[in-house]
Amino acid sequence: MGVSAACAAALLSGCMSAPTYGTDKTATEQLFEDVTGIISTEGLSGDRSREAAIAYKPRPELVKPASLEVLPEPQREMATADNSAWPESPEQRRARLRAEATENQDNFNYRSPIVMGGLNAGPVDLTPEQRAELERRKRERNQGDPDSRKYLSEPPVGYRVPNATAAAGDLGEDEWKKEKRGKKAAGKSSWRDLLPW
Repeated sequence: MGVSAACAAALLSGCMSAPTYGTDKTATEQLFEDVTGIISTEGLSGDRSREAAIAYKPRPELVKPASLEVLPEPQREMATADNSAWPESPEQRRARLRAEATENQDNFNYRSPIVMGGLNAGPVDLTPEQRAELERRKRERNQGDPDSRKYLSEPPVGYRVPNATAAAGDLGEDEWKKEKRGKKAAGKSSWRDLLPW
C-alpha cells in the first residue's frame, strides 16, 4: 500500500510540474489521453455518431449568362508596358538611363540622375525654410547638450559638470607601461623588455 501511494504521489507531482505549452494540460496528461485514446475501442466499434452530426451541403451551381451569343469584351490587362501606373523594372530603368546618357554624351550641361543620387552628389540648393528645418533637426538630433536636458534618460545638468578635484582630461598612464613596471618590480622579464620602445 505504501509503495502504490508513493508511486501515485510521484505521478501526481510529475503532472503538476510539467509544462502545458498553452493547452491547459500538462504534457503527462496529454500523453495519458493520447495513449488511452489509442487503446479505446470507440473507433473500432463502428460508432458513426460523430459523422452523422456533420451536415454537408452541396456546392451551388455556377452562374451562367442568359445568352451565350453576346458575351462582354474581356477586360484589358492592367500589367502592360503602356500603363503609366505600372512601376519600372530595374532593367528598364537601367536601359532608359543608359539611352539618356548616350543621347546627352556631348551635352556639357547634362547631369545624370545616377551621379546626382549617388555618393558623389553635389551640393543641394536649399530654400531658407528648408535650411532652417534642417538646422532645427540637426540641433534636435544632437543630444548631450551640457546646458539642457531633453529626455529623462539623459543625466541631470548638474551631473554633467565634473567635480573640481576630478582629473578631467587626464588619460592616465598606459597599461603596457604599468605592466612593464610591475614585472620589473617582481623580477620577471618579458620579450618586450628587449624592444627599445
